Amino acid sequence: MSEAIYIEEALIEMADERQAQQLLRFFKTSPGEYGEGDKFIGLKNPQVRLVVKETWKSTPISEATRLVRSPLHEVRLCGLLIMVEQYLRAMKKGDDVLMSEIFETYLSLHPHINNWDLVDLSAIKIVGNHEVRHPELRLMDEWIKPEGHTLWQQRIAMVSSWMLIRNERPDVCFRRAAMLLASPHDLLHKAAGWMLRETWKKGYVMQLRDFLESNVEAMPSIMLSYACEKMSITERHEWQAKRKKNILKINV
Repeated sequence: MSEAIYIEEALIEMADERQAQQLLRFFKTSPGEYGEGDKFIGLKNPQVRLVVKETWKSTPISEATRLVRSPLHEVRLCGLLIMVEQYLRAMKKGDDVLMSEIFETYLSLHPHINNWDLVDLSAIKIVGNHEVRHPELRLMDEWIKPEGHTLWQQRIAMVSSWMLIRNERPDVCFRRAAMLLASPHDLLHKAAGWMLRETWKKGYVMQLRDFLESNVEAMPSIMLSYACEKMSITERHEWQAKRKKNILKINV
């Protein structure tokens, strides 16, 4: 029995149909929604992580890849979390060859990394760390663009800036967030707002204010709300008022 089959069977043994139905609704899997057609077996993240903890050291990348290609959401998540653990171990050992292999494999699997939890729990650790180690990489600056890229590629590019913010490169976050101002997807507005909030938390207060001053009139409301979350109530209201004033001006 292959490692991927063993892991998938271990996950399926814990299946919960009632929980699966709740997850189908939570992750918007109905026709026309962003998670259309996804399949769930009803596991919570701690259950998946327990299997990851028991198997990641012995699972080849090729088997993790098989998991990520599964039609089952939780199995894909398990495969991605295994890859995260393997990347972090390779990083600790300074194994650049293995890190690059995992990074390239991850990128090739992007059609299967197709919901926000799958992105957020893997892109920061794999793509973000790899961008920190290889500042010459520019692929995510391409993925953030709507032309020819999926919602999930764009979210990968946006949330991966989390690690760059923590390594004194907040400019990447601001540049990518600006690319999403006109996006129609609230999942991208939320991702950009989340990362902008992180710049504030890491001390890039003036830089965030400068970004807002230049862009607040064009910002989607949810992006602005997320970005301002750690500010004082007074300052939050000031930015929201500036945005509202511009909307009223446009509608006159």
